[in-house]
Amino acid sequence: MLVNSRNSQGLLSFLLLFMAWIVLPIYTIVALAEGDMPNLGEARRLLEVGEAEQSIALLNHDLLRFAGNADYNYLLGLALYQAGHAGEALFAFERVIMVNPDNLAARLKAAQINLERGDTTHADELLAPLSEQRPDTEQQREIARMRAKIAAGTAGGGISVRGYVLTGIGWDSNVTSGPSQTELVIPQLSRSMTSLGTATRDDDLVGMVEVGLSLRKSIDEDTWLIGGSSIRQGFNSTRRDMKEGAASLDLGAIRRIGHNFLGVTLLAQDYLLGDATYRNSLGTRLNWIHPLEDHSKLTIYFQHLNFVYHQNIDNAIRKVGGVTYEFTMNDGAKTLQYGVYGGEEDAKDPSKPNFSFRLLGVHLAGNLHVSDDLSLSAGAIYELHHHLAEDGLYSITRHDAQFSVGASADYHLSERRHLIPLYTHTLNVSNVDLYKYSRNTVMLQFKWEFDK
Repeated sequence: MLVNSRNSQGLLSFLLLFMAWIVLPIYTIVALAEGDMPNLGEARRLLEVGEAEQSIALLNHDLLRFAGNADYNYLLGLALYQAGHAGEALFAFERVIMVNPDNLAARLKAAQINLERGDTTHADELLAPLSEQRPDTEQQREIARMRAKIAAGTAGGGISVRGYVLTGIGWDSNVTSGPSQTELVIPQLSRSMTSLGTATRDDDLVGMVEVGLSLRKSIDEDTWLIGGSSIRQGFNSTRRDMKEGAASLDLGAIRRIGHNFLGVTLLAQDYLLGDATYRNSLGTRLNWIHPLEDHSKLTIYFQHLNFVYHQNIDNAIRKVGGVTYEFTMNDGAKTLQYGVYGGEEDAKDPSKPNFSFRLLGVHLAGNLHVSDDLSLSAGAIYELHHHLAEDGLYSITRHDAQFSVGASADYHLSERRHLIPLYTHTLNVSNVDLYKYSRNTVMLQFKWEFDK
């Protein structure tokens, strides 16, 4: 009995020690997590009025109790950083990230401190997961600023490079952008019906491949050099004479002036139709971007393009200006953009004034972030063309109204791979029968992104 009694006492002692060692700390942690932190509100108030040291002193009273709490550590980190204790502040923000890896604010603060200490590698590692989150406008600016600093601090101010490869296959209802009629009356050619031949509406199976590259180099904290290029080639199953291709190059600079951004870009493009160059263009674009506080921005732009065609009689100068307003809702889950633009295209050949026209358009686009793997996009453009002289074939002044609408889905197969089904519809209404047409395209695209 004595042995059994001693064994029972030993077992009881073990159970009491187990409760003290395991159960009570767990109960305490749960109780603290559910309870209030009485000094947190006062510490935040002191920090807001610039009393960082007093805020730290108040928070330090609860350090042992709340060392694992994300809200406590974030506020302590802010106070330490404001007081000039960057190293201790970094440890506090890192404790937040350990508890909550998705805490965007703590990641930004930790990345900022690493950058100030010259540690671009750790700063870049902290910013990398943010591409999958939805920062607000101010946080987006901060991320862009820090990434520019990282780019400038890497390899002696190297170049940030991003690119993609895009392929697709689908169907086009009107690869010629021609009318449905096979023949029309063209007064200046004949009073009887004239055959349109290969210009008549024609559908075809189509495919495409595109490679794009964008570059960004920071000159200083407020100035960036930017560049972009793409090569696109379309393929048609039967109408190979109508396959389209393009090579584009953009080079420019962006300068932050106060809260605004001013950009200038040189634009160049070769457009191919069939196996020959159909048109070259060279021009410039000026952008003035004004970010607004309510997660939105206003962009005013002017674009000047010089078109040189294979048939020189089509050569023209196009001048267009416009205003675009863009805003986000629900922390970036929804984006809406709309704007208006206008201008004119002037024929260089003085004997062809009917090739010149004025244009006016409106556009609307939106994006909806459905989930981490899926987003939906849609857009529409309505554009009016008013020609400045009578058409040479019809002896009337031509007026066109073109409406285009499109929708797509972006499904993330992985972080860098996307599956994109899309649909577009274009309708051109004209008082000249030769230029009336509609066009529908459906395509399934695969996109692979990369960066350096």
